[in-house]
Amino acid sequence: MKTPRILLGALLASMLFVGCNNSEELVTGPDNLVEQQTSDLVNKKEAVFQFIDLMKNQSFKEKAVELLINQQPSVSMSKILEQTSEFVGSEEAYKSLASKTTMLESRASKDAAPDKIEILEVWMHNGKRIDDFSNVLFSFAPEGDEETWNRIEAYTIDKEVVYLDSKIVPSQTVIIIETDGFETLKKEVAYMNKYLQEGGVQNNRFLNSSFDLSAKSARNTGLETTKLDKIRLNDDEEPWVSGAAEVYAITSGIKDDKNNPEIKVIPMYYLDHDDTDYYPNQILLFWDDYQYQAANIQLFEKDDNTNYKDLVSAIVNGVFQIIGTVSTQPWVSVLGQVAGAIIQAMPDSWYTNNDDYVDSFYTIEKNKSYSNYYGARRNAKINLSPFYVAPN
Repeated sequence: MKTPRILLGALLASMLFVGCNNSEELVTGPDNLVEQQTSDLVNKKEAVFQFIDLMKNQSFKEKAVELLINQQPSVSMSKILEQTSEFVGSEEAYKSLASKTTMLESRASKDAAPDKIEILEVWMHNGKRIDDFSNVLFSFAPEGDEETWNRIEAYTIDKEVVYLDSKIVPSQTVIIIETDGFETLKKEVAYMNKYLQEGGVQNNRFLNSSFDLSAKSARNTGLETTKLDKIRLNDDEEPWVSGAAEVYAITSGIKDDKNNPEIKVIPMYYLDHDDTDYYPNQILLFWDDYQYQAANIQLFEKDDNTNYKDLVSAIVNGVFQIIGTVSTQPWVSVLGQVAGAIIQAMPDSWYTNNDDYVDSFYTIEKNKSYSNYYGARRNAKINLSPFYVAPN
C-alpha cells in the first residue's frame, strides 16, 4: 500500500456537478435545513465553504478541475493545495484548509495509529468538462449509518443550500468533500498489516515490498504467486454520495505444520464501481508464505463506522482461539476455519445489511487458473492465474 507523504495543506472537497434542471433531484432554499453530522476532527461543511471561496479564483478552479478529471477516484486536498499555492496561498481559506490537511496527515503518519483516521480529499461525480459553473454544487458525505441518510445537503457557488436525494443518483456533475475515502483506506491498510504482523499472524513481506503488489515486482528471489487478472462486482451497495467503493482483500492460509495462519490485507484501489470489469494484474497470493498449496481470498468494503484497530484485534483473537483446538486437525479443515474466524470478526451489522462483506473465494489452489469464477455469495466474479515472478 502506498502511503501518501505529508504535503502542505489538504482539503477534502467533493464537488458534485448537478444540473439544476431536474426539480425531482434538488430543491433550493434554506427552509427545514437538517444539519448533516460531520466528523469529530473536521467540520466538512466549513471545508466546503472554504473550498467554494477558493474556486472563485479562476486559476485555482481550472487546476482543481483538471486534477479531478484526470485523477480517479479522488484527489487528496493536499495535492490540490500544493499545486495551487501560487494562486491562492495568501487567502485565509487556503491557510485554514492547509492547516487542517497538515494536521490530519501528520496524525495519520505516526508509528502509533490513531483510533480514527481522516484524510481530506475531493472527488467528482459525473466528471466531465465544466463549461457553466453556475450549476455546480458542492457537498460532503454525511457521517453515520448510510441507512439513515435521507436528503443530502449541498451548496451552490453562491453558498445557497440545495437538497439532493440520497437514494437517487443525480444526472448532473457533482464535487464532494470526503474524509473517509480512498486516501484514508491507504493509511488504514498500512496500520492493519502492521498490527497483524505484531499479532503474529503475518510475516514481514510487506515491510520489504512497500505493498508493491503488481506482477512486475520482482525482488532478489523468484516468487510463485497467483495474480488477479479480472474482477467484477455485481453490487458494491455504496450510496452515490459516498463515491467510489473502497474495497480490500483479506488473504489467509496455513503457514506451518502447527496450523498457524498467515493473514494479509491487500488494498484494491482500482475497484471503484459495481457492474464494471477491471483488469488489475495484481498479485494476491504469495505461495512461499504458506505451508500448503491452497489459500482463501475474501473481499470487504471499508466501513466508515468500523474501528480498524478493533477489527484487527478481533481477527487476531478469533484465529488464535481456534489454533489451540485445531493443531491436530487436517490443514484443509483449518484453512476453512481461519476464513470463518475472519468473517466472525466482522461487525454484526455486516450480516444484517450485507453492505460491507463483498464475497469469499475459499480454497484457491496453487498452479490453477480460474475463469469467470464466482465467490460464495456470487457477488464477485474473478479470473485468477498462476504467475512466476523471476528474480532480477
